Amino acid sequence: MPLYTLTTEAGVFSNESRYRLAGDLTTLHAEYAGVPKNWVHVVFQEYPPGNGFTAGEPAATAALTLLIRSGRTAEYKRGLLQRLWTLFQTATGAADDQIVIGIQEVPPSQAMEMGQIMPDVVGE
Repeated sequence: MPLYTLTTEAGVFSNESRYRLAGDLTTLHAEYAGVPKNWVHVVFQEYPPGNGFTAGEPAATAALTLLIRSGRTAEYKRGLLQRLWTLFQTATGAADDQIVIGIQEVPPSQAMEMGQIMPDVVGE
């Protein structure tokens, strides 16, 4: 179920760096959440230069959005955010004021994967 969407200005990632970051995110999430690697999905989206803004000014803003099942504790999500920040910042080279990371949650009963309604989150 975890779906990572990474949005950056075109040219931030080479094909090789996309493969590496997708692998790193998959490993991090599978180990942190205790889920199989084949549950983790990563999608890269790019926008043309001049189409990103921060504080109303053109900027190469880098965004990472994670969609997960609801049911995790605040401590779990804070720890995951910190790990993701480090990984994403290292991969993009973006400054703190150019990175945005957010977690979106969906009730397990409202998500499907591999043709099955997702189960509730069990423990951490």
